[in-house]
Amino acid sequence: MTQFFSWAWVFWREAGLWFAALIFLWPLRRRQNFRLRLTLGIAGGLLLHLAVGLLPTVSGSGLWLSFLVSFLLVTAFFALCADISRRAVVYCAVWTMVLYHLSCSLGLSLARGLEQFPSAGAICGAAAVAVLYTTTALTLARWMPVKGTYQIGPRQLSLSLVLLLLILLLVQFSFSFWYGEEQPALWLFPLLIEFYCATLLYLQHELFKKSYIRQELDTLNQLWMQQKAQYSVARKNILLINRKCHALKHQIRAMRAMVGDEKVIYLKELEKSVRIYDAIAKTGNEVLDTVLTEKSLYCEANQIQSHCIADGSLLDFIDPVDLYTIFANAMDNAIEHVQTFQDPEKRIIDVLVYAENKLIAIQISNPLSGELSFGADGLPLSTKASADGCHGFGLKSIRHAVEKYNGFLTVKVEDGCFHLRILLPMRTA
Repeated sequence: MTQFFSWAWVFWREAGLWFAALIFLWPLRRRQNFRLRLTLGIAGGLLLHLAVGLLPTVSGSGLWLSFLVSFLLVTAFFALCADISRRAVVYCAVWTMVLYHLSCSLGLSLARGLEQFPSAGAICGAAAVAVLYTTTALTLARWMPVKGTYQIGPRQLSLSLVLLLLILLLVQFSFSFWYGEEQPALWLFPLLIEFYCATLLYLQHELFKKSYIRQELDTLNQLWMQQKAQYSVARKNILLINRKCHALKHQIRAMRAMVGDEKVIYLKELEKSVRIYDAIAKTGNEVLDTVLTEKSLYCEANQIQSHCIADGSLLDFIDPVDLYTIFANAMDNAIEHVQTFQDPEKRIIDVLVYAENKLIAIQISNPLSGELSFGADGLPLSTKASADGCHGFGLKSIRHAVEKYNGFLTVKVEDGCFHLRILLPMRTA
């Protein structure tokens, strides 16, 4: 039975690390060809582990070398398989090492406590490790990521590495008790401290996570207030343009009857200038009319074709500022991109609002040049920097507004065009 326990320990020493890595990998966003990457990552990691002769020893240098190489292999494994940032890759490797060494310490401690009954000690140790891994997979590994990734800053990563180092020191300390002649009760002390450090690591993660979410919400609220002010100004401007152009059209019509044919040409030029009134959208929703008119005037001045087929009455239940936020940000993104085309015929923006299967569909499309990179949240990454730190929050603002009404936002690149699509449940009377 002792020989069986030794073989079981050797197996766990090699395979347990990769079980722990899989637990933290599974909830994350995955790279393309994930299955192939996963197979190559695990097989390559095991082979490298064996090839360099990393059989963990009790000696200080050998044990620390084992820690270092294992950490590097796991970091490479996450970088190969998970579509996350570099800091998040290292952070996942930290949690993998913590879980793995906690399981080793727990298994060895139970076996040491029941050393008079080797079979019972091996069974209890294996059961405890299985419970630890299963519990972690169903709780921490699922709770900690946000939409398949981790938002990790330099401070959080540094503190997590410090806690990992402390846990590794305790592991080495507990190993000395395991193989030494010290009092059996002493192996409980480092094990409890290890679990305490793991708890601190989790609490630290939750604090930073809440801080990040709070900062993002504060930024979105700030942008919402800015959009509210912009909508108020835009509404006043459009109403003023509406009144002035409407009055001018009637005045020009009256002047036609008063002047001779030789002066009609001047009136035609004046009429052409007043055609700005024709750019005012009429969708059945005042807010939508305001934002579409504002953007269409800009498009007219910059040789951008703006086509709109919209039933604005479908959107009457949406708060005016939220509706302005959705369309203003979407149109701004489309305008910003089509302006990069030298050929005016490619500067086209299409806006659709219609009912579909008891859902309200909003789609804004424009031609696309080049390729887009998508972030962990499924939204395109911004390619510009902003002095106020708010650039790149346009689509996040749209999604935040859409989610207030239990809607969904998707972005898709198809046939050389970028499509932003929003689906909202239709309100029933």
